[in-house]
Parts: sequence; C-alpha cells; structure tokens
Amino acid sequence: MLSGNSKGFTALLKEIALPYFVAIIVAEYIGHVMFGTYMFRDSFKFIINELLPRLALLLTSGAVFTLLLYEILHYYSISAKLSRVFYIITYSFIPIFVTSIFSGLLPKLAPLFNLCGLYSYYLLWCMLKAECADTDNKKLRNATITSIAIMILMHWVFVGCENLILN
Repeated sequence: MLSGNSKGFTALLKEIALPYFVAIIVAEYIGHVMFGTYMFRDSFKFIINELLPRLALLLTSGAVFTLLLYEILHYYSISAKLSRVFYIITYSFIPIFVTSIFSGLLPKLAPLFNLCGLYSYYLLWCMLKAECADTDNKKLRNATITSIAIMILMHWVFVGCENLILN
C-alpha cells in the first residue's frame, strides 16, 4: 500500500524541485539569449514573459496531478497517503524536468523533447505497481490506466494553456 514512510515535503523540494527549477531557469535563459529571442539586457522581460508562466504551470500541474492520483486511488479503494502520492508524482516528473532543461536550451526542438517527457508516465506505471504490490491486480491496473490517461489529457491541457499564455 501507499502508506509507508516517505521523504518529507521540504526534503523533496530541496533535493529535486529546487535544483531542477534552477537548471530550467538557467537553460531557458541561455536558450533564449543564444537564439536571439532576448538579449542579456532583457532579463526582467524574460522573467516576466517566459519564466514565471512556465514555472507556475509546472507547479500547478504537479499539484493537480498529485491530487488527481490521490483521488483516483481512493476511488478504486486503494489506500494512499497524500505525502506518498506526492513522492510518486515528484519522482515520476523527473523526465519532464530534464526535457524542460533541454527544450529550454534548444527551443526549436521543444516538441521533440516534450515527447521524450512521456517516459514519466511509464515511471508512474512502474512506481504504482511497485508501491501497490499487495493490491488486487485488476483494481490496480484500472487505477493506473485511468490515472495515466487522465494525466496525459491534463498534460495536453497544460501545454495548450502554456501556448495560449506565451504566444
């Protein structure tokens, strides 16, 4: 079940979120300066127009995916702690963070890198299978397929919102 000990919220933020967010910020800035969208003197404009909306959508999607997975697991009667679900979502988001870094450095190849971020859903599948090994297989499979399908649709919604906001 998903009720085992997990790392604290602050530890996950310090070990995963903060380093990746800093790397994403630096990569986005370097990519935009290298490919001529912004100059070094336009740093404030870059932060307001590009960086803040992307980070807000990334944080919002992480929170929404955590709550969504938590509710889906409870719908299928799989007991879960919110902290453990946050742990699973945080670790399954690592490929998305890495692809965000590469798409920030090379903005023209961002759609290709975003496809590579789909590996996150495979990690989510594997982590749920490992965490809920003692759960009924049919219930777990239904919960996993439902959550991944809804998260992929929500991912497209967030990407569409990002495109509407930034373009």
